[in-house]
Amino acid sequence: MHELLLYGQVSAARHDQVLKILAGFAAMQPRRILQRRIIYKPEREPEEPGSHLRRGGTQAVAVKQKLQATTPTQLYYTHLVQKLSEEDFGQGDSKTSDTLSADVDFEGGEEPRWSTLFEDIPDTGDRGVSIRFTNNTDLIGGDPHTFMTTSGPNRFVTEYYIEGHRFVHGNVVIFLHRILHEPGVRNLQTEPKVNPPAFEALQLLDQSGTYILEAKVRVQDFKDASVLESGVNELKGFQISMRGCVELSLPDRLTMDTRVKYTPPPGVVTKAQVQAQAQVQGQQNNR
Repeated sequence: MHELLLYGQVSAARHDQVLKILAGFAAMQPRRILQRRIIYKPEREPEEPGSHLRRGGTQAVAVKQKLQATTPTQLYYTHLVQKLSEEDFGQGDSKTSDTLSADVDFEGGEEPRWSTLFEDIPDTGDRGVSIRFTNNTDLIGGDPHTFMTTSGPNRFVTEYYIEGHRFVHGNVVIFLHRILHEPGVRNLQTEPKVNPPAFEALQLLDQSGTYILEAKVRVQDFKDASVLESGVNELKGFQISMRGCVELSLPDRLTMDTRVKYTPPPGVVTKAQVQAQAQVQGQQNNR
């Protein structure tokens, strides 16, 4: 699955006004969305960029080719997503379970509330919209946290919450939202909470209260040029319709980078540092 994306910003003072405009445009009432996003990072640390260039000899090349067949060349953060309702907040210790549960009662009409989410770095192509590969998998049983830690293996990084409203107009999914977090707690956590805190205990990540407007079109067959062009045109049509209300634009792709960055161990000189020192030395010698 690929997503075509455009983003805009809405101030807190204009939120209600824009919400009404979107409701009229999409001819539907806004759907309240509450989510918890839990971030996981691979246990394996990424290699230093360019380190493969220092490996000499045919034997090293053979080892490198073998490793490429079994391990990914790049590491990415992944998300565990939980659908929430107002009643899920502030439960405290009322639940007897001390683990997360994704068990679904299909006979009772329940839908999966947990899913894993992978979002790739956006494509470099210039079509006027952001395009990225994404994969979403529903979890229907077991402990989601245990699944994430063992499948990578991954380790817990942090968690945050999303609250907002969703609309659908044609194939465009419109999501007006902002990010919340629990201050003073998330940096001390080693695993996700079983029960979310009281909603009143959450604070805005952006203290200005600005909302993010995300306009999205999902494309199943990315290689079909006609399908891709149709999706791009529909998203751009929505962008034109919103002029004067919300300015939608293409964000910098590197601000949406989900790759795990290489962090050199203390005292280790990286290739980039050596190149920078050599460049400075060359400039000094030319003076």
